[in-house]
Amino acid sequence: MSKTKTKLIIGCGNLLLRDEGFGVHLIEYLKQKRLPPDVELLDGGTAGFDLIDFIQQAGKVVIVDAVKAGGRPGEIYSFRPQDFETGSPPKTSLHDITLKDIFQTIRQLGPLPKIKIFGVEPKDIDCGTELSPQLSQILPKVSELVLREIENI
Repeated sequence: MSKTKTKLIIGCGNLLLRDEGFGVHLIEYLKQKRLPPDVELLDGGTAGFDLIDFIQQAGKVVIVDAVKAGGRPGEIYSFRPQDFETGSPPKTSLHDITLKDIFQTIRQLGPLPKIKIFGVEPKDIDCGTELSPQLSQILPKVSELVLREIENI
């Protein structure tokens, strides 16, 4: 990541669990697009606390991940960091790191950059590396939402 405050798009998820890897698939999709020079892409995978430094250095951040919230497959959710606020302390186990934990830690170190989170309801989180047809079909739509949001945060 460059030294100047950039616009950062982070795709999270596990590529080995089909739709759970939606955020990472989105990053690969965006790599095929012509992006403004101040937009950087990051395959966040399942990095957890390793994302903190990248988020802190950015001016604007959009995070994309699969979110199992009980909606229909392909449903798109939108969140801000304040949607994750609670009085509970961050978890210390590296096996169960959530965005809430990451945001709480960054707030202890300094201010959060401008952040928007998009979650996509998965259809299939069984073993496999391909997205379900429902989620493959919405990659262009989510890509447009993310690119529009990174300019407007």
